Amino acid sequence: MHAWSPLLIQKIEIHALGFVLRKLQLNRHRDAEVAPHRHAYAQLILYLSGEGIQSTIGRRRPARAGDLFIIPAGTPHGFSVSGPSRPLCLVLDYELEDARRIRSAHRTLLPAALNELHTLLSLIPRKGRLTLSDYSTILAVVARLLEPAANKTTPPPSLLEQLTEPIRASVALGKVARDFGYHPDHLSRKLKHESGLSLRDLRDRLRLEAAQKSLCSSHSIAEAAVQSGFEDPNYFARWFRRRTGQSPSKWKS
Repeated sequence: MHAWSPLLIQKIEIHALGFVLRKLQLNRHRDAEVAPHRHAYAQLILYLSGEGIQSTIGRRRPARAGDLFIIPAGTPHGFSVSGPSRPLCLVLDYELEDARRIRSAHRTLLPAALNELHTLLSLIPRKGRLTLSDYSTILAVVARLLEPAANKTTPPPSLLEQLTEPIRASVALGKVARDFGYHPDHLSRKLKHESGLSLRDLRDRLRLEAAQKSLCSSHSIAEAAVQSGFEDPNYFARWFRRRTGQSPSKWKS
C-alpha cells in the first residue's frame, strides 16, 4: 500500500524544448514516514499544505506550504511528518534531454505564486481524458515551477531562522539536531559559523526574550518563571541575573 493517497493523477507525455513531462499527481500523505527511495526519472515536489521533514541524500529540511524540491533521477529522498497536518504535495515526474541540467534544489514560493498554482491546479480534471486546454494549463503549472524568471522566490531561510521556532517551543536540543539530520555538536558548530551563536546561546537568547516578556505581563516572579519554562523560581532568578546583571524584580520595576 502506498504511503500516500493520490487525489489527482494524470499520466501525460508532453514533449517541449527538450523537456518531457511523464506524470502530474497530487498526493495526500497518510503515513508518518516515507522511507528513503529513488526513481529513474527526475521529480519535483511542491508542498501545497501541511508540514513535514523532506530528506534528500541524507539532508533533512523542514517543509511547509510553498517549499519546492527538485530531485534528480537516482537521488535518494524520503519524508517524515513533523506537525499535526499531513502534507498535500504536487508531484511532477519529468526528464530533460540533458539530465546533467537537473540538480538537487530547494526554494520557497511567494504566497501569490502559490495561490496562482492552486487556481491552475483546480482547472485540471482529477481523472478522465484531457482536452487541449488542459494541456495548456499543465504547461503553465510546469513553467511556473521550473522557470526561475517566471516564479519570484524568497531566499531559503537561514539556519538561525529554521532553528528558532523548534527551540522556542522548548524542544530538547538533541531532538532538534536529530530532526535536522545532524549530531548536536555538528549542528552547534554549523550554527556558530553562520550566526556566531551556538545552540545553547540561541536557546538562552530565546529564553531571555520569553522571560522578559513574561516579567512584563505577570503578577509575580514565580509566575514569570513558570511561563518562561523554569520550574524553580530561585534558579530562574540566578539565571536571569547572570544574563542581565539585574535580578528579575529589579528589571521588572
